[in-house]
Amino acid sequence: MNNNPLTDTNINNENHELQTELNEIDNIEAVYDSEIPDTHKVKLKEKIGNFRIFKSMKKKVWPVLLPFMIVMSILVILPLIGIIIFAIVDPTGDSVKFSVNLKNFLKLFTTGSIMLVLGLSLLYAFVASVITVIFAYPIALIMSQLKNKLLAKNMWVLVTLPIWISMILKILGLRSIFMILSGSIIGTPIAIVIGMIYMFLPFAIAPIYNALQNQDSIYYYAALDLKASKTKAFFHTTFRASLPGVFAGFTLVIVQAATSLLVVRYMGDGKINLITNIIENYFFRGTDFGYGAAVAVFLAFLLLIIMGVVKLISNKFEVRGSKKWKNSSNPVIS
Repeated sequence: MNNNPLTDTNINNENHELQTELNEIDNIEAVYDSEIPDTHKVKLKEKIGNFRIFKSMKKKVWPVLLPFMIVMSILVILPLIGIIIFAIVDPTGDSVKFSVNLKNFLKLFTTGSIMLVLGLSLLYAFVASVITVIFAYPIALIMSQLKNKLLAKNMWVLVTLPIWISMILKILGLRSIFMILSGSIIGTPIAIVIGMIYMFLPFAIAPIYNALQNQDSIYYYAALDLKASKTKAFFHTTFRASLPGVFAGFTLVIVQAATSLLVVRYMGDGKINLITNIIENYFFRGTDFGYGAAVAVFLAFLLLIIMGVVKLISNKFEVRGSKKWKNSSNPVIS
């Protein structure tokens, strides 16, 4: 019998197609077998997600913030409430009865020396905060423009590392350097301001760096395309978009500088007394604990006002949704 080449070719093609289909079936079964555990996982996740507690956690943020709120209540809110109580409540000699009055606050407002020290404390803190932000901005700008990720991470570690070091070690180290260079600077306003800048500079760099890192450089280059100078393009785009971070850094520094006791004690050397020294003396070295509490409450109230004002100013430079800068339509070209 003569072999037909055409018939042999058709048979080979059919065998090849059959083998291909068998391989595809094996692959499908293998994939199906491998996906069975994932299917069970998906069903398990769906069942867990149907519980009411998990549904409420998806819709609300408070379960996530609850541990933080508990810690803040124990460490911040409860002590603050205690200070307020000591400021307005006076013991009457009876272990049960107390008298509530505002004589400590009246004494505070009528004591000119305390009000002067309070004003000087806020002035020192304000000057130190402004200078700190001025130093922090170029550092944050350089960090945000680093293209080498390894170098950027190392810079970030160098900036944040002082935060994890004990404050008393840092201030004693700075004091030792001043004593070696020129001991006469200790106990002067310059020493206190330098100490505040040195202590709180990382707290100003972090929010400014975050604001610069998250902004898009397309606006800067668009301003350059519109024939704006590099200076105008920078101030109208990069700097302006980073102002919320600048105000956040300013707030962090001024609050800590106004309430810093270590800087005043070791850099003031007893020659300069600010409001933190006064509060410490009334709390731990005097007998009028209630008056010291009133001074502390009033200082906290002033700082809250400052934080609120700075936040209102910062909000005008934030872009959220349809909210734009009031004069964002002003031309940038020179």
